[in-house]
Amino acid sequence: MLPLTAIALALAALSPAVAAAGAPAASVDSMVEKRVPLRTHSIAPPYVDTDLQNRWWDFGGDAIINTNKHIRLTQDRQSEAGWLWSRMPLGVTNWQIDFEFKVDGKAQSMYGDGFAFWVTKDRAVAGPVFGSQDYFNGLGIFFDTYSNSRHSYTFPRITAMMGDGKTQYDLAGDNAKTEVGACSENFRRRDVATKARITYVKNHGLQLQLHHKEWDQWMTCFEINVNLPDSPYVGFSAATGDVSDNHDIISVQTFSATLYPQYRATAHQAGQVPLGIPDDKRAGPRGQAARDNARKRQDGSSSGGGIVGWFLFLLKAIGVLAFIAFGVAAYRTWAAQQRARPAYY
Repeated sequence: MLPLTAIALALAALSPAVAAAGAPAASVDSMVEKRVPLRTHSIAPPYVDTDLQNRWWDFGGDAIINTNKHIRLTQDRQSEAGWLWSRMPLGVTNWQIDFEFKVDGKAQSMYGDGFAFWVTKDRAVAGPVFGSQDYFNGLGIFFDTYSNSRHSYTFPRITAMMGDGKTQYDLAGDNAKTEVGACSENFRRRDVATKARITYVKNHGLQLQLHHKEWDQWMTCFEINVNLPDSPYVGFSAATGDVSDNHDIISVQTFSATLYPQYRATAHQAGQVPLGIPDDKRAGPRGQAARDNARKRQDGSSSGGGIVGWFLFLLKAIGVLAFIAFGVAAYRTWAAQQRARPAYY
């Protein structure tokens, strides 16, 4: 009985280690326990007060406001550009932003150019990147409806870029050289409300979800491992060129995110992710290794804990083997004692 008991205990101790090593990493949105609304970074109809201004938001360029419907960043006209920016920086560490938007126009096949969502150190600077400045410092997410070059994927397309203040946006390649996350989804002219949800947890990453196919059905566009600059501004911008569209922001709701207890410590203590181009977009062996790891994570073949998880798994396995060895030795000692006892008849 003794060796069977030892083996059973060893297997019981080993099972949690195996499960932990093989468990996938939690998605960013699943880390959020509750949300607290932030009035300073939210906006909804009628958008402006009696002075035709908003205390917390600023708009400019070709943007116009219909107090009953939307903030129209551009009309369906050529060569327009407009923007909407928060007046105050976002002071919370972890947050979630839901915004409803609409992209529509008269054209059936040729339309553009799209709009951008920004979380950056600077605000309200006009430029060539969907109506906002190039060489930005922070995050840009681009809802691109016009392809400037040929690609293997389709448009409309949503791409993200982390700017370090020195890197130029890849305009000719539609951000192909600098994208850190992307998906091709048709968000133009939908029958249901088109919405985006962006969840950010410091030292864990950022996730973009879309609502554009069926009511109350959200799909994940991408989840990326980036750290954003502290106290950034939140903004939207849009531009048209030779082709055009209406680009509307209908509402923005921003929340401070409170994490579940098991994620609170790691959100503050985990190592910083460098701002700028992530490893999987770099050239050379380091970039190739990062791309291989990212591909493994996408296929679900790598463990959620990475190197640390496997190290802990090995430590537990060594402990279990030592426990088994102890059980075997104890059994041999017990068996020897049984054989050494005199037999009584």
